[in-house]
Amino acid sequence: MKRVIRIGGRQAELEWKNDGDRITATLAWQGQDGSSTRRLRYAEVEPGVYSLLDQERAMEARVTPGPEGWIVELAGRRITVEVEDPRELASRTKGFGAEGRQSIRSSMPGRVVRVLVEEGVRVEEGQGLVVVEAMKMQNEMKAPKSGKVISLAARAGASVAAGEVLVTLE
Repeated sequence: MKRVIRIGGRQAELEWKNDGDRITATLAWQGQDGSSTRRLRYAEVEPGVYSLLDQERAMEARVTPGPEGWIVELAGRRITVEVEDPRELASRTKGFGAEGRQSIRSSMPGRVVRVLVEEGVRVEEGQGLVVVEAMKMQNEMKAPKSGKVISLAARAGASVAAGEVLVTLE
């Protein structure tokens, strides 16, 4: 699974794979001196605490929700990490227009934590609609445009697959 993230305001791409007994993450970003890639293996040792292995060096990271994403404490430093919503990113980078009927889909498999709207209500662009949790991270699905909720398939506590329609706007 891939996600675009922002670390201290700089954009990076995070990809992680579950290889059965271990999870591998690859972080790629464009620095001032060119592109960099870092491969990590990690495991959650307790809620919010991760053991990281980077080229035979072991580290511990503590991850907590922050006001603008996640706060990662690593090697004595506090780093703010924001996870980009794939639909918002596509809208900014591809000139995607939010015209007509719009289906909001789960960007990852997970569980619906909260439903923030009801069928029939009007919503504004950027307003939160549904919160989906996956891999201990919560992702708020937001309205790509102002409109009316014409269909609400999301139910709190329900499991969802990647790409499953949660809300339809018109």
